[in-house]
Amino acid sequence: MKLLMTTMALVASLVAADRVAANEASSGWPLPQATPTPAPIAPPQDVAYPGTLRLEVDATDAMRGIHRIHETIPVRGMKQLTLLFPQWIPGDPVPPNVLDQVAGLAFNVGGKRLPWRRDPVEQAAFHVDVPPGTQELDVDFQFLFPASGAIGPVLSTPTMVDLQWQSHVLYPAGYYSRRIQVDPTVTLPHGWQFASSLDGATRVGDVVRFSPVSLDGLVDSPVMAARWMRQYVLSDDPVPVRLDVAADTEAGLVVSPEALDKYRREVAQAYKLFGGQHYDHYDMLVWLANDFGPAYFEQSRSGENGFPAAFFSGRSLGTPFHGFVHAWNGIFRVPATMWTANLNVAPQDSLLWVFEGLTMYWNGVLNARSGVTSREDALRNWESTASAYANRPGLQWRTLQDASEQVLIQHGNSIIYPEGRLQPWPDWQLNTLDVYLQGQLIWLDIDTLIRERSNGRKSLDDFARGFFGIRNGSRIPVPYTFKDLVAALNAVTPFDWASFLRARVDSVGINTDLDGITRAGYRLTWNDQPSGAQQASETKSGGANLRFSVGVDLDKDGEVTNVVWDSAAWRAGLVVGAKVVLVDGQPYQASVIKSAVSAAHADRPIKLQVARGQTEQSLSLTWKGGLRYPHLERIPGTPDLLEDILQPRP
Repeated sequence: MKLLMTTMALVASLVAADRVAANEASSGWPLPQATPTPAPIAPPQDVAYPGTLRLEVDATDAMRGIHRIHETIPVRGMKQLTLLFPQWIPGDPVPPNVLDQVAGLAFNVGGKRLPWRRDPVEQAAFHVDVPPGTQELDVDFQFLFPASGAIGPVLSTPTMVDLQWQSHVLYPAGYYSRRIQVDPTVTLPHGWQFASSLDGATRVGDVVRFSPVSLDGLVDSPVMAARWMRQYVLSDDPVPVRLDVAADTEAGLVVSPEALDKYRREVAQAYKLFGGQHYDHYDMLVWLANDFGPAYFEQSRSGENGFPAAFFSGRSLGTPFHGFVHAWNGIFRVPATMWTANLNVAPQDSLLWVFEGLTMYWNGVLNARSGVTSREDALRNWESTASAYANRPGLQWRTLQDASEQVLIQHGNSIIYPEGRLQPWPDWQLNTLDVYLQGQLIWLDIDTLIRERSNGRKSLDDFARGFFGIRNGSRIPVPYTFKDLVAALNAVTPFDWASFLRARVDSVGINTDLDGITRAGYRLTWNDQPSGAQQASETKSGGANLRFSVGVDLDKDGEVTNVVWDSAAWRAGLVVGAKVVLVDGQPYQASVIKSAVSAAHADRPIKLQVARGQTEQSLSLTWKGGLRYPHLERIPGTPDLLEDILQPRP
C-alpha cells in the first residue's frame, strides 16, 4: 500500500509539472532559446603565412618578473586578423598555458590604437579589424611571472630567467605553426649570459638576435638567461651535447669531474640504446636555485630542468636526462594523436603511457648503465614503484588508459586539477603519476617477456633501435599509432602484443602488473622491519610511514599527509590535514604511533585524539597486522634479468 501511494504521488507531481509547463507555453511568454554560437576560429592550414613576424622581448625587468613584448606582424591585404596566445606546447601533455599572466594588450597601426575583442568561446583568441591599406600591425603586451611559488612556477628571479617563447608570442590563426616564420630578439639584463638551442645568435650589448625560425622551432627553443652561467661539453660526437648550468651564485656553477664523467657516459649509453640522434645539437638547461621552478619541459634540441641549489653537490647525484630521452620518445617519435598542427589544438593523450611510461623506464635504465645511479638505488626505485602498485585502490574502477586521457598538473609533490584544485584522494582517483609509474612497470614486463620468449637473444633495446633509431639525423617528427607500436614489437619478437597491451591499459583490478618484477627474478615481500633506506627516510623527515599497514603517513608534528583509500586509517575517519594529538592517551610522536600499530590487535583499537581546525574528535583505529614495510628480494634459482638490463652496453 505504501509503495502504491508513493507511486501515485509521483505520477501526480509529474502531471502537475506538465500542466504548469503547458500553461506557461500558452501564456505567450517567450521561452529561453540558445544563443547562436559565434563563428569558429579558422582551423590551421598547411600554407605559409605571408611575411615574417618580428618579435622583440625586453627581459630586463627580471627583478619584478615583468617581460615586455613587442611584435610587428605583416597584414597586407587583410581586413581582420585573429591572433592566438599559445595554449599547448608540442610534446607536452599538461593543460593549457598561462593566459592569465598576459596583461597590457594593445594593437596599433602607425601609432594609432585599434580596438580589439576577445573571442567569446576561444578565450586565447583576439580579433582586431585591420584598417584599409595597412602593411604592418604592432602588438604590445606584458607577460607577468609569479614572484612566489604559492602563485605559480617561479621562472624569473633577480639572478635567472627561463624565457619560454610560448608565453611571449601571439600568432595568426589559420596556419600550421611550422608555416609561420618569426624573427626573434631578446634584450637581457645588463651583463647577463644566455644559452639556447636557437641558431645564429648575435649579440650587441645586451641585445641578442637569433636567426629567423618557424614558430614551432621557436617554441622548441627556450632561452636560459642568468647572471651566472657555465657550459659543459658532454659530447661532440656525432653532434654537440652541452650541459648549461645557471645558479644563484658563481660558486654554485661547479659540477664535479666525476659527475660530468657519468653524464658523458649517459649520453654515450643513449646513443648505444637508440642507435642515432634527431638533433643537430642539444642543450641540457639546468637552473639551480631553491626558489626557482619547477621548469620541466622537453624539446627536440633542449630540455628544461629546475633543481635545488645543492643538486650537483648532494650525496646522491640527480639526473636531468628525462627530457633528453624525450628527444627520441615523444618529440621525434610522437603519438599521432599528440601531434597537432598549431599551438592551440589540444593534444589527445591516449598513448601517454608510452610517451611518459617508457621514458621513465629508459631514464632509469640509462641512469644505472652510466653510473649516475647505483644498482642499489635502481633496485630501491623498483621496490618503491612495485610496492606502490601492489595495492592501488583506484585500479578497481579506473583504467590506465582513462588516466592517460585526463592529465593533471604536478606542482611540487602535489597533484592538482587544471583548475588548480588538489586531489583529495589521489590513490583512489588516480592521476598523472600513475601514467609514469604504472607505465614503467608495463615496459619492464615487456622487456623481460621479450628476453624470455627469445631465450635472451632479444630485448627492449632492439625495439628502441628499430622504433626510435630510424631516419638518423632527421628532425622531422614521425607520428605513430597503437598499431605501429604493436608492429614494432612484433618485429622484435612475434607475440599477441595488441592483446597483451590492451589487457594492461584497459582493464581494472586492484592488483596491477607486477609480472615484469617476477620475471626479472625478484619478488615483493613484507615484514615489520624497514630497510636501511626506508629507516633513513623516516629519520630524516621525523614522520611515520604507515601507508602499508594502517594506511596513513604523518609528519613529525602528527599532521596527516596521506591516507590510503579503504585502509584502516580511512575507515577510522582520518583525512589529510588532520593532526593526531594523542595516541592511546600519549602525546603524538612517530615512535609512539608506530609502537601502537605494532602492538594493536582486533580486540583493542588504537585510540586517537585528532584535531581539525578548532575541533577535536576521538577516533578508533582497528588493526591487527602490525607494521609492514616492502622489500624487493631475489627469487633463488632464477635468472637475474634486472642485472642484465642495468648493465652498461659496450
